[in-house]
Amino acid sequence: KKYGIKVIAHDMSTPSLLEKLVREQDAGIFEADIILVDDIPTLYNEFLSEGRLYRFIPTDLMDVLIDEAKTAPLAINHYGSRGIAYNSEFYSEPPIDSWWDLTRPEWKGKIIMKDPMNSGAEFNTFATFIQHHVDMEEAYQDEFGEELIKSYDVENAGYEFLKRLMANDLILMSSSTPVMKAVAAPGQTDPPLGILGFSKLRTIQEEKLTGAFIEDLSPVTGFRTTTIMAVGAFSKHPNAAKLMIKWLFGGDNPTPDNLAGYAPYYVLGDWAVRTDLVEPEGQKPISEMDFYVEDADWLYNNAIKVRDFWLQNQ
Repeated sequence: KKYGIKVIAHDMSTPSLLEKLVREQDAGIFEADIILVDDIPTLYNEFLSEGRLYRFIPTDLMDVLIDEAKTAPLAINHYGSRGIAYNSEFYSEPPIDSWWDLTRPEWKGKIIMKDPMNSGAEFNTFATFIQHHVDMEEAYQDEFGEELIKSYDVENAGYEFLKRLMANDLILMSSSTPVMKAVAAPGQTDPPLGILGFSKLRTIQEEKLTGAFIEDLSPVTGFRTTTIMAVGAFSKHPNAAKLMIKWLFGGDNPTPDNLAGYAPYYVLGDWAVRTDLVEPEGQKPISEMDFYVEDADWLYNNAIKVRDFWLQNQ
């Protein structure tokens, strides 16, 4: 409104968004002025290196960004996360203490999540368990008190975890909001567990649900995600795109009551990269959360192998 710029937004899944960008640019169509997406392995290793996107950070905001955001290949809008939610009305305390618990018979058909084939964040979460397979093997031994015996066609504990999880009738859904509602709807007698973003805590508040996330889990609480902003190559409105990036950062001197375009992300379970913006009430600093952090290069180099394994065992 301040500048009189009309914005046409498209809310799409990560794979669909990236496919649309490639198809349009390859056809000489450069409609994308800015993208906001959370699949940094693909963005850093393909889209940025191929010149499909470029980085912009307002110089007057550089001093208020955390160090990682200052040096990242593309502008970071915020951090998110993936973890395990449970129904806090039915369970007076978290019903599990290890990711391996999800493979137990008592949870068969009672684990729900968004389909990783339609979400970069969910896919990268499980790929990261494979990267940290040594941790996963140790966590198995701690949980069950015995050595992990892997399937004949599985090379490490991370893959074994995925195989057993899918064999336990993992339920996949098209988006994460229905997952949160399925987990946390009040009045249930046998509620499932959900693997989804901590930011869905806002759905609990808005929908008056009864849910919570488990923080004390082995080997980690969950996985940290990174949502980036970038300007499309040969953007038709590059200056408007730059103004929008500043707006999405929260503009000048943001407060909890005046967040500009950052308002949708100022929620429990999302973390700002600005040092001059206090966290929402009740939010732990992300530095105190036990999350695996995305390794963009490892995830990119192993994505096809992990995807093939997932599809073969689904």
